[in-house]
Amino acid sequence: METSEQIPPRLDSASARAALRASAKPYWELVEPGVYLGYYKGARSSTWYGRKFVGNGKYKQTRLGRSHESGKPSPHSLTYEQALKALAAWHRGVLPASQRPGAEGALHSASERRMGELRPSRLDRISESWAVERPDIDFWLAGFFLRIEYAHVLHEQRVGAIAKEAGVNVGELHVLLALRRNGSARAMRPTDLFRQLLITSGAITKRLDRLKGAGLIERVAAEDDRRSELVRLTAAGRRIADAAITRIGATLAKIVAASGVSREELESVDACFRKLIAKM
Repeated sequence: METSEQIPPRLDSASARAALRASAKPYWELVEPGVYLGYYKGARSSTWYGRKFVGNGKYKQTRLGRSHESGKPSPHSLTYEQALKALAAWHRGVLPASQRPGAEGALHSASERRMGELRPSRLDRISESWAVERPDIDFWLAGFFLRIEYAHVLHEQRVGAIAKEAGVNVGELHVLLALRRNGSARAMRPTDLFRQLLITSGAITKRLDRLKGAGLIERVAAEDDRRSELVRLTAAGRRIADAAITRIGATLAKIVAASGVSREELESVDACFRKLIAKM
């Protein structure tokens, strides 16, 4: 089956899946870098798929099982949560339940599920490998900062998916968001933009040129110096920025709610990050 780069707002909601159009290609949701959960919706049935990046621009894909919303209930029908577990197992090299000879429909035994929960993460394995090779160095701090970096990568990938749906790339979306938080009617100097976004002047010039060509920003002369040029959002640019920041906020709230982390815990972590950043 062909794959699709179309990424719906969410696959974990039954109502959202019901609203999807029947398609010849699966809808894909990024689960972790290089690993995707797919939902194929046909005219009469729906199926869960898994896909992972294997290098050289290639992906490996598998059928995880029918969706539990697909016609008559089956022992192999999967809910969203079960599809995620099946994807994780396949990613580890375990065949999906629907592909195992004599499968009884249970994705994992209780002990297998528990082992999956206890399995060290990829980041833990990096720290553990260094501990073996260099036992004289404490890599706990390196692992801590690696998790921060990993969280940023995952966040940027989600923002990238939102940007793609809006017809821009993630860098261009960051420009639109910077202009929007500055005030939709206010213009900014390109110099202020690239300093705020921590990119080069050449990079901001390219992004602004593409956004202007798409009708999402406009260039205006500065009132205090007619030779200087400012940029500001068009109505279309504001709509994209507002829709994107709404989606980003909802996504982050959903992640925090699913994690069980409290507001107080987040505030404590935030305070620690501020102290660390001040010394970096």
